[in-house]
Amino acid sequence: MKNIFLLLMLLSIPLCSVYSQNRTIKGRIIDKETGEALIGASVVVQGSEQIGTITNLDGDFILSIPNGKQKIVVSYLGYTTTTLDPKDYQIVELTTDALGLDEVVVVGYGSAKKRDLTGSVTSINSKKLMESPALSAAEAIQGKVPGVLVTNSSWGPGSNPSILIRGKRSIKAGNDPLYVVDGIPCSTASNMFAPSDIESIEVLKDASATAIYGSRGANGVILITTKKGKAGKISVDYSGYYGVQTKQNDLEYMNGAEFADYVREAERAAGKYKSDVPNIDEDRNLSAFTGDDYTWQSIAMAYDANGNYDPSKVRSTASNWKDLVEQTGIITDHQLSIKGGSDKVQFILNTTYFNNEGIYKQQDYTRYTIKGGFDAQVNNWLKVGAQQHFMRSIQNRGRNFQDCWRVNPLGRYYDDEGNLLQMTSGNDTQYWNPLQYLDENAIVNPLKINRFVGSYYVDIALPVKGLKYRANIGLDFHSRQDYSFTGPQANNGNINKAKNSTQQTFGYTIENLLFYDRTFGKHTFGVTLLQSVERNHREQLTDDVQGLPSDKLYWYDIASAAEITNFDSHNQIWSLASFMGRVNYNFNSKYYATVSMRYDGSSRLADGHKWVAFPAFSLAWRMNEESWLKNFDKLDNLKLRFGYGVTANTAIDPYQTKGLLGKKYYNYGSNLVMGYCSSSLADQGLTWETTGQWNLGLDFSFFRGRLSGTIDAYMQNTHDLLLDRQLPIVSGYDKVLTNIGKTKNQGIEVSLSTVNVQTKDFTWTTDLMYSTNKEEIVELYNGKVDDIGNKWFIGEALNVFYDYKKIGIWQNTPEDLEEMAKFNANGHKFAPGKIRLLDVDGDYKISADKDRMILGQGRPKHIFNMSNNFTYKGFDFNFVLYGTVGGMVQNKLRYGHQANRNNNLKYDYWTPNNPTNAYPRPDSSSNDVEYESTLHYEKTDFLRLKTVTLGYTLPKQSIQKAGLTNCRLYLTAENPLIFTNYNGIDPEGATAYSAPSVSSWMFGVNLSF
Repeated sequence: MKNIFLLLMLLSIPLCSVYSQNRTIKGRIIDKETGEALIGASVVVQGSEQIGTITNLDGDFILSIPNGKQKIVVSYLGYTTTTLDPKDYQIVELTTDALGLDEVVVVGYGSAKKRDLTGSVTSINSKKLMESPALSAAEAIQGKVPGVLVTNSSWGPGSNPSILIRGKRSIKAGNDPLYVVDGIPCSTASNMFAPSDIESIEVLKDASATAIYGSRGANGVILITTKKGKAGKISVDYSGYYGVQTKQNDLEYMNGAEFADYVREAERAAGKYKSDVPNIDEDRNLSAFTGDDYTWQSIAMAYDANGNYDPSKVRSTASNWKDLVEQTGIITDHQLSIKGGSDKVQFILNTTYFNNEGIYKQQDYTRYTIKGGFDAQVNNWLKVGAQQHFMRSIQNRGRNFQDCWRVNPLGRYYDDEGNLLQMTSGNDTQYWNPLQYLDENAIVNPLKINRFVGSYYVDIALPVKGLKYRANIGLDFHSRQDYSFTGPQANNGNINKAKNSTQQTFGYTIENLLFYDRTFGKHTFGVTLLQSVERNHREQLTDDVQGLPSDKLYWYDIASAAEITNFDSHNQIWSLASFMGRVNYNFNSKYYATVSMRYDGSSRLADGHKWVAFPAFSLAWRMNEESWLKNFDKLDNLKLRFGYGVTANTAIDPYQTKGLLGKKYYNYGSNLVMGYCSSSLADQGLTWETTGQWNLGLDFSFFRGRLSGTIDAYMQNTHDLLLDRQLPIVSGYDKVLTNIGKTKNQGIEVSLSTVNVQTKDFTWTTDLMYSTNKEEIVELYNGKVDDIGNKWFIGEALNVFYDYKKIGIWQNTPEDLEEMAKFNANGHKFAPGKIRLLDVDGDYKISADKDRMILGQGRPKHIFNMSNNFTYKGFDFNFVLYGTVGGMVQNKLRYGHQANRNNNLKYDYWTPNNPTNAYPRPDSSSNDVEYESTLHYEKTDFLRLKTVTLGYTLPKQSIQKAGLTNCRLYLTAENPLIFTNYNGIDPEGATAYSAPSVSSWMFGVNLSF
């Protein structure tokens, strides 16, 4: 109580008594090269940042400062900060900062100049983000941050890319990064903001930078800072684009004639088709040709009166279903921003609209956002501000048509009266008419999301030099409405069904921060203290029903349904309390040290184990400031960084440590009743997965910034993995979740920026990035022993593909027949046209324990990116190349599945007249191809032309009469080309029968008033 009273006494001290006997200085801040006034430049008293102002529209400033030997610090984004003695009136000329060392970078709970960073932090400013249009922050940073893998697993409207920072650490827990929006932690945020509303994105990668976020920092941290108002006249900015989307890559299916040959060959291989050539009498015995009269006539019309067969006359009415369910996509975005203010109050209002109509009909995504914010300097010791974001999105997911590959192309969509048929051929439900899914009320499945994020702060400059208090309050409300209705025509003729699922999540964060920053001669200190609490509450209700009395009801009147197939509800609450301290020190801007400690207490953990500490430190040495390098005028910056920190993965579900109950239904007499029993065993010692990370980095710049870059090498060791430990079944449980196992993760990241040409009118710059990562399992629940069932192997990556290796197709040659005989003598039934496997141990017997091997890993080993920017007078041109090497996917395309019944892709299958080594002979004697899984593994190496943009900025003198201060027109092609040997939709993860990948062609405009 005494301490609180003392603090109140300090706050009540009149500031005028502290800063008595002031004098007033005036001046103007201008660009040294152009002489133009710099609006909003900062002028502060050195060591007393609470005493300061910013320049007005003419670049002028007036500031009252204390008498004495004070210095003032003048700074402006993109210019070199200048410290000088104050005069009654002075003109200050600032030079552009070619090196960007004075650029302010957001770090956790504060900011720092780029020159003062000691951890591995990559910053992307708004200019870089806006080089080409992007739906989300995740798309905008793809290829711009070394060590960050952004993957599109789907190309449908509203799909959200996944982000992986420095590989995987956890086997079963998540590897998603933590998002911090305007200082407030959020679980997800990458799809919430339009890139035009983002001022900067900082990616914290090493543990010395992320450890201040403690139990949630193991997977990296992404800091999103949205734009704020600026002093000066009110400005209005509009940016928008409109474009179309076309298929870049899609799967190609067999037409009627190709399907007919495929079916015949499958029956021929099974000994059921006796002719080596098409025969009308044999065809009459094939069910795929005789489902109905229309299907049979599609085959019969290819034969003449003499029984001669002409495949070009086979009718393929139902082979073009892809063309009928697809369309040219549309993508459009409109963003309007109003901002301005005085030197005391700045404001911003921003609204956006985004719409994407997908390649598949009835798939679209719409997003609306509105954002308001202000910052107010109430007096010389109090500053308040707020940023509020609201987003509403509606994603109509439609149908993916993933099962329609089976459709019989010999059939038709409509009967003779023009009525839509249920099946394209006969009554086989495998041939379900794809157009049924597009019928009215067939499939209606919107996902509606409302999201509100509010960030509020109070800054108080305490009456102790360099001491400042800040309070942050963050609110995060997230509602999710997941609706689905499926009519009989999209449910294989069965009764309709519907789902109504709602989820609401509300979280708040309260932070108290104390900052102390002082410079004593050559020594600069910075201290940050944090106390915070966070609470999250999620409620969910789900109903699944079938048999609604009307297809018009959708999911609204579910109580009227004939049957409730599922009813479930959830309530989940967790909270986190934290303390953090950080000390920054630098000597003469040459030697740097940062030490931090965070202490997290979580409701997720058991009593007695709730609090965990997360220490970190980092060191940096700016070698170019040493006397022995001072005379090397070609060197601008050379900084060596080293750090270590401990972070954790907050992957334990709430209540997990208490043990869980599960519902059980049983018969009690003639009644079915429900009870509860223990479903999982509690582990009272359960704690976080913990990662310790070392990082060694080098920042460099030569020739006045013409050549600059960074190199980082890191090693991450994760222990206490969350894995299931097997238990004797007599205990009543077969497993318990516990902390066992270890992984290791190491890699190298390189970024390089060059200014290749720079003249008065022409500039050419290049940004190159490369990263490589090697992850491996060190220990599992049973020590250094492989778990083959889960495909976890000591010393290998966390996600590997373990199977037999296909080395070709058995051929009808003396050599192959001799080899086959040796295998068949051991019980196999190999024959020409079947898959040939690698016999690892050479015993002529294919066995699961001896002949399976690791074929590859899911995550690519190497990631690279190159961005080139050209400017010539008012023109700008940019293109980005992006690629990965060393990854693999399991592309589950069903080659040869039910070959006498289902259609398939056009593929190179074996026949006696086509002795290929690509794919096996179709065979109707079995529904599935023997060793079919070996056909699915494909390397995902690719090089993608990610974006190409050509823009033109109109001369200012030609647009001033229209009240414009800027007008830029541009054309952008997004994802126009890809170079790969991958056979599926897209090597980034669109496997099997996913929606086609798309290329976007856009025209846009940027206007400022």
